[in-house]
Amino acid sequence: MGINNIRIKKLIGTIIIPVWLIIFMALISFLAELIIPDLNGFMIFLFYLISGVIWIVPLLPVITWMQKEN
Repeated sequence: MGINNIRIKKLIGTIIIPVWLIIFMALISFLAELIIPDLNGFMIFLFYLISGVIWIVPLLPVITWMQKEN
C-alpha cells in the first residue's frame, strides 16, 4: 500500500532532508579536522568542492519519491 498522500510525503521529506544535512555536515566537519591539516590549498578546495556536491546523491531518491503522485 505505502504512503500515497503527496502532502504526507512532502512532510516526511521536509523532515528527512534537514536531518540528513545536519548529519552530513557533522561528518564532513569531523573529516575536515582529521584530513585538512595535511593538505595543500588545492586539495582543501577539492575536499570542500566534492563535499559540497555529494550531499545530494543520497537525497535524490527521497526527492523523487516526494514528487511522485502515487
